Amino acid sequence: MAILIAEDNVAQRHYLRELIEREFSSHGPIIEASDGETTVTLALKHRPALCILDIQMPGLSGVKAARSIWRSFPAARIIFWTQFPHEIYINEIRKIVKSVQPPPAYGFIHKNNPDTRFLRFIAAVLEDGADMIDPAFKDSFKQPLLTEFEAEALYYLALGLSNWAVARKCSLSQRGVESRLATLYEKLFVTNSEGTTNEAYDKFVYNIRTRAFFEALRRGLINSDELEKASKELEAWIERDRKRFTEEQKHLKS
Repeated sequence: MAILIAEDNVAQRHYLRELIEREFSSHGPIIEASDGETTVTLALKHRPALCILDIQMPGLSGVKAARSIWRSFPAARIIFWTQFPHEIYINEIRKIVKSVQPPPAYGFIHKNNPDTRFLRFIAAVLEDGADMIDPAFKDSFKQPLLTEFEAEALYYLALGLSNWAVARKCSLSQRGVESRLATLYEKLFVTNSEGTTNEAYDKFVYNIRTRAFFEALRRGLINSDELEKASKELEAWIERDRKRFTEEQKHLKS
């Protein structure tokens, strides 16, 4: 069975190919892809024994490509090999893995690891069907999982949307948005002052939305690449919703 390498950086793709051909020659041939869409197409066509996916690629990200692959090929074994180990991606990977039955074997490793460690990851996932997580990110994989709304809400907060706008965007009541945001804040600030003598003071001194944005940045739950995409999508939605709002106002006045 084949091994699929998905990496848009040519030098890194060649490095992976040479390393795998040298150490895992019995698992060839090697299939290469340089973008997310091609990755999905090749994975579903060849059903490789192992997929090694870069996370940030043109088109579909490695995480979204994995979601598509596992949807049609749930037995796929995937290693995420990345220099962007942001928690936003880790959160999504964990949610996707939980949705696949039976849970697939996968790995997550930073690109700056030595060859020996990376080869151990390949052997464990490919040959043993074991999950392998880079020790540097064990804590990130233990954080409370964010729901789809909570992950999206971080971008809405960063882009300055009001609760009124978030409610319209997500087809929720404002009370529903407030409740969901409160749960998000609890997940972000596990060690907060609630129930302590500092609770009253901290409610006055901090803007919780801004603090949530800072915490999300610090942990890598949002990043500039995904924020730019969210901004463009939001601009398109606002243009549509502005027209909807105008029609609603006309209807109220008539």
